[in-house]
Amino acid sequence: MKIALIHPQIIRGSGVENYLIDFARRMHAAGHQLTYVTSLTTPEIGASLPGNWELQPRLRGSAVLRMWHFNRIAPRAARSAGVDISIGFGRTCAQDIHRNGTGCHRIYGNLLPLWQRYSLRHLYELHLERKLYTGNETRRYVTSSARVAAQLQGVYGTDGERFHMLSPPVETQLFKPAENRAVVRELNCRKLQTDASKPVLLFVSLSHRRRGLEPLIEAMSQIDATLWIVGKKPGPAIQEKIQRLGIASRVRSVPVTSNLVELYQSADWYVHPTQYDAFSNTVLQSMACGLPGIISVMDGAVDHVRNEENGLMLYHPQQPRELAARIKEALAFDGTQWQSLSTAACETVRSLTWERHLQEWAEVLQA
Repeated sequence: MKIALIHPQIIRGSGVENYLIDFARRMHAAGHQLTYVTSLTTPEIGASLPGNWELQPRLRGSAVLRMWHFNRIAPRAARSAGVDISIGFGRTCAQDIHRNGTGCHRIYGNLLPLWQRYSLRHLYELHLERKLYTGNETRRYVTSSARVAAQLQGVYGTDGERFHMLSPPVETQLFKPAENRAVVRELNCRKLQTDASKPVLLFVSLSHRRRGLEPLIEAMSQIDATLWIVGKKPGPAIQEKIQRLGIASRVRSVPVTSNLVELYQSADWYVHPTQYDAFSNTVLQSMACGLPGIISVMDGAVDHVRNEENGLMLYHPQQPRELAARIKEALAFDGTQWQSLSTAACETVRSLTWERHLQEWAEVLQA
């Protein structure tokens, strides 16, 4: 099948862009002929992704102007490429299928500071989202979770029959339990100068405000455990709060370049108090490594969490008291109970492979 993949920029960056690149390589390997409609890529990606490139002009000026321009020219470029079907991954309104990787922007926007909520860019993004889900220029939608599909249908009244739910895949050959967890845990605790006798909580984020680091730091003052913060280094305000609460000796900031698989394999609980996420890959990755999580219900990935069977659900992620109580509940599990959750978490996502994901895409394309 001849397929056009549409996105303003095809570079390694956000989760959507990384997914698009991996998806393209695997779709080509499956025998599809691909055309990339974009305004920005890199020489390395351009050379490594097989297929045809329809590079569109990238206007100088504001992000709003670039979104407006790409939304106008990309559909025409896809049609002129003579493809059988087009798939959009960004804020474009006209394609055969739109793959939503960011959730409902209108709901997410309610969490933004006022100055961002009323910015021209945010308002234009809301306009494009409304046009996408209330118009007929796109025939079908692919979302990562039933939660996101329900949100979009509730906000915009879109016909539910136009939605397909495809869970993101997991690199199960990479993300898996350690052969000897005790040894890996001891090595990483020593590397991070962490007391191995204390439980280790893992938090992974590049957007700390949205992912709920602040309430987690407040909750840590009530918990006898260590916290590993992986990703973006906490800002001055968070660092000051860590010092003021007297928990600096139990908090470690870990660079994003660290071996995330080993950190999943070493920690005792994955803590994810996000305010909003369409679908965090880290939730499935941690589960694949046998790490049970305390997962916010505001993340679409909670579709895969069965409360007290393969993890714990967090219902009010911004309330430090509830978060602390939930973590204390988790830490009260004995070794046998924890191992049962660990095994169930791993089994839950074991089948979510790329092979299965592409089979589900094939059904969508043929529908």
